[in-house]
Amino acid sequence: MLKEIKCDKFIEKGLMRAPIHCHYGLNSVIGSDNGANSIGKSTFLLILDFIFAGDDYVNEATDVIENVGNHVIEYQFVFDDKAYYFSRSTAQHNRFNVCDAHYKIKTTIDKTAYCEFLLKHYHMESPDLMLRETISPFIRVWGRDTLDESKPLLAAKKQPDKNGIAVLLKLFNRFSEVKEQEEVYKEANERKKAFSAGQKYEYIATVKNVTVYKDNEQRVHELEIELSHLTKENNDGLLELSSFQAQQLSSLRLQLSDARRERTKLIAQKKNFEAERDPSNQTFQKDFESLRTFFPEANIKHLTEVEHFHKTLAYVLKKEFTESASKLQEMIDLSLEHVSALEDKIKEINDIPTVSEAVLERYAQVQRELYLLRESNKNFDTMTSLQKTASDLKMTYDRLVRDTFAAIQREIDDKTKIINDAIFNGLKTPPLLAIKSANEYEFFTPNDRGTGSEYKGLIVFDLAMLELTALPILVHDSVLLKQIQDDALEKILELYSRTDKQVFIAFDREATYSQKTQELLKNSEILHLYPNGGELFGHAWNIKTNK
Repeated sequence: MLKEIKCDKFIEKGLMRAPIHCHYGLNSVIGSDNGANSIGKSTFLLILDFIFAGDDYVNEATDVIENVGNHVIEYQFVFDDKAYYFSRSTAQHNRFNVCDAHYKIKTTIDKTAYCEFLLKHYHMESPDLMLRETISPFIRVWGRDTLDESKPLLAAKKQPDKNGIAVLLKLFNRFSEVKEQEEVYKEANERKKAFSAGQKYEYIATVKNVTVYKDNEQRVHELEIELSHLTKENNDGLLELSSFQAQQLSSLRLQLSDARRERTKLIAQKKNFEAERDPSNQTFQKDFESLRTFFPEANIKHLTEVEHFHKTLAYVLKKEFTESASKLQEMIDLSLEHVSALEDKIKEINDIPTVSEAVLERYAQVQRELYLLRESNKNFDTMTSLQKTASDLKMTYDRLVRDTFAAIQREIDDKTKIINDAIFNGLKTPPLLAIKSANEYEFFTPNDRGTGSEYKGLIVFDLAMLELTALPILVHDSVLLKQIQDDALEKILELYSRTDKQVFIAFDREATYSQKTQELLKNSEILHLYPNGGELFGHAWNIKTNK
C-alpha cells in the first residue's frame, strides 16, 4: 500500500508539513467547514495520480508549477512488510527515482519499469494488465476526464468504449481468451479480404455469382466434349498435350517454318555468290597479235594496260568475296543449328507430325479456356469457403464475447445490488452495466437520472470493482460525494472504511453531516487543509492583491 507522502513545498503556516501517512481503508483529505475552494484538496488527489504514474498533475494543474515552481514528491510504499522509497520530480516527470529511507536517490528507472514494479507488488498478475489503463478510470478528480457518470470506464476524453471494455476484461482475467478468438477471426477475415482484393483487381480469376458459376460449369462440359473430339480425330496424339504444350508446339512449328525458309534463302544466296566470287577466273583475250589480222590499227599497248588493271581489280575483289562467303557460311551454320534446335524441342514435346497447325491452335485455345473457367470456379469455391470460415469465426467470437460479458455483467450487477442495498436499505434501484458488444456499453440507474443518483452509481460501481478485481485503490473527489444524501453518504463512508485496500477522498463541510459521518471522516483524516496559510502549499494564488 501507499504509506507515506512528503514534499518540501507542502507548507502549513510557513513551515514544511510533516510527512502525510496513509493507511488501509478510507484516507480523507478534509477541507474547511465553509467549503473554501482552491486550498489544494483536488490538487493533492492529483498528486496521488502522479504517484501512480499519471501525468495530469504536470499537464493539467499548470497553475501549481507556475506558482510553486518545480518540486519533488517523495513517497513510500509498503509491500509484505517491506518499505520501498521513491521520488518523482515535476521537472523530470518521465523518470522515477529509487531512493533509500532518507530519500537519497540510489538509481533512476523509466515509467515502464516503475509500472511493472507496482503491478508485481500489487499482485496484479494478469499478463494483459497495464497499470495506467487499469487505475486511471478509478481516479476521479476534478479536472480529469473520469467524472462522466455514464462512462465509468473512461480514462481519457473521447476514448472509445472498446478501450474501457478491454480494461474490464483484463480486470476479470478474461481478456486473453477473447483476444485470442478475436485474432483468429481477424486473420480469417484478412485472408478473405486479401483474396477478394485479388479478384477485384483481376489478379485472380473469378466469377461474380452462382449463375455465372453454373454457366461456367456448362461451358466446361462443352469444351471437354470438343477436346475429346479433337484428340480422337487426330489419332489421340493430343491426349498427352497440356494446354501449354499445345500452345508451345504450335509456336515452335511456326518458328521452324520461318527458320527453314531463312536457311534456304541463305544457301541460295551463297550459291549465287560463289558463282561470281573469283573474277580472276573470267577469260581475258591474251593473244592480242591475232587482233591485228582484223584490226590492224588496234592499240595493243593500251589493251595490255587494261588487262593488267582487270587482274589487279580481280585480286582485290577475290579477297572481299572470300570474307563475305565466310560470313554467309557462318549465318547458314547458325540457321542450321536453330532449325535443329527447334526440331529437337518439337520432338521433346510430342512427335505428332500429322496434327495440323489449325488443330494445335484450337487445342491450345480450348485448353486455355478450360483452365480459366476451372480456375474461376475454383476461386469462387475458395472465396465462398473463406467467407463461410470468417462468418463462422465471427459468430464464435461474438458468442464468446456475449457469454463472457454476460458473466462479467452478472457478477458486477450482483455486487452493485448488494452494495446499493447496503447503502439504501434495499429501497432504491442499483446502477446497471449494459455491455452491448466489444465496442459499446451503457451505465445507468434505471428510473433515476438525478445528479446525486448518477454519481452514487459511479461510487457503487467503483466499490464493486474494488471488491471483485485486483484494482488496488479508489480516488474520489468531493464533487462526487457532496451530491449524495446524508444517510447514504454515511453508509458509503462505512464501506470505504471497511475495505482492505485504499480509498482516498476529498471532503469539506463535515460539521454539517451526522455525528457518525463526522467520526468516520475524523478517524480517516490524513490531511487537513484550510484558507490563510493552511493550503497544501501554504498559500493561495487566486486572491487578488492590491499593489
